[in-house]
Amino acid sequence: MFRNRIFFTFAFILLMTPIANAQHVFVRVYNTHNQKFQKGYLQHTSDSGIVLIRNGSESGEIKYTDIYKIRMRRSAGLTTLVAGGIPVVAGSALIVRNNNWDNLTGLVLFIEGLIIGPVAGGIKAVLNPKPMIIGGNYQSWMKYKQVLDQKLAH
Repeated sequence: MFRNRIFFTFAFILLMTPIANAQHVFVRVYNTHNQKFQKGYLQHTSDSGIVLIRNGSESGEIKYTDIYKIRMRRSAGLTTLVAGGIPVVAGSALIVRNNNWDNLTGLVLFIEGLIIGPVAGGIKAVLNPKPMIIGGNYQSWMKYKQVLDQKLAH
């Protein structure tokens, strides 16, 4: 009974995570020295720049002339940690219970986490979109502004 609850809890979490993350566009903005200076959820774009939401409040407009590049999504490291961490933690908890069946299940989950995490991180690294190089250029900004507006529309 306990194993079923753990399984369904983790299955629910894994299924709901993409749905929760799909509602907002997370971006990292790098300045003209290629240093990350802003990050947050995209609020809106204009012909002169972007506005982000960070910690629940709206930032001022970031001018396209101050932007070198914009990266979307989080790093592959977070995917590796989440995809591998959940089975490792669940497996460790079952191993600690000292029941033979739980030990076997826990060991399988633990090994699965050690394999699935790096595989998921590798896939995420390959599928992550390339950064949007703006370089303070108006033509580049207008090209990528359309991409960001499409992301906001979904």
